[in-house]
Amino acid sequence: MIHVFGRTLPPVPRLIEALASRGHRVSGGPPTAGESATLVLGPGPEIDVAALEILIGAWRRAPGARVLVLSQVGAHPDAHATRLRRLWEIEERARGFELPTLTLRLAPLIGPSSPLWLRLRSRPRLPRGGRQLLNPVLETDVIETLERALDGRARWTGWYEVAGEQTLSLAELVDLAAASGPGPSRGAWEPSLEEMAEQRLSESGPWSEHFGFRPHPVADEVRQWAA
Repeated sequence: MIHVFGRTLPPVPRLIEALASRGHRVSGGPPTAGESATLVLGPGPEIDVAALEILIGAWRRAPGARVLVLSQVGAHPDAHATRLRRLWEIEERARGFELPTLTLRLAPLIGPSSPLWLRLRSRPRLPRGGRQLLNPVLETDVIETLERALDGRARWTGWYEVAGEQTLSLAELVDLAAASGPGPSRGAWEPSLEEMAEQRLSESGPWSEHFGFRPHPVADEVRQWAA
């Protein structure tokens, strides 16, 4: 059973919904007797420490209790973006829970209907001429990672940057998105441009090795969408 703590912000609700569609049980309540339990912590408003401590107290008594932190590349105590500092705080608290804890720092997610991809298809104005370099990751590869964690194909320990092998600039991503044709009048910067600006380049090797699969090349995949 998966329980998401508090009101989380994108992309967490979308990822959990994808897991539910694949048969994973998602509950809004505490674990029940005889049921394994995965607590998900992710980006959201300022964390309610008291409520979290009470929940963790109950979680420790559940069989197979464990914690999944869905963080973000760029999380750091000295980050300028508020959400990146909060994510660091969540990571630190989770490490002190004395439960099996897996932390995944997500790079920007790309998928045919992901908010970021739709935003890029609209050819938005880019800061600094789109020179910002990123290691975007396919949303399907993130979901595969979560499934491998939940079903025991990956050890429940450590932290990993879930990021693609390719380094692409925002301008290059816009050019790739434009090949799909004009985008609908929706989409969003996910993460925000402020948060993207604090993302350093990532190394996909540790994530790929731990979870036992190689991420798909983003540029190759998105060209197939255009085709």
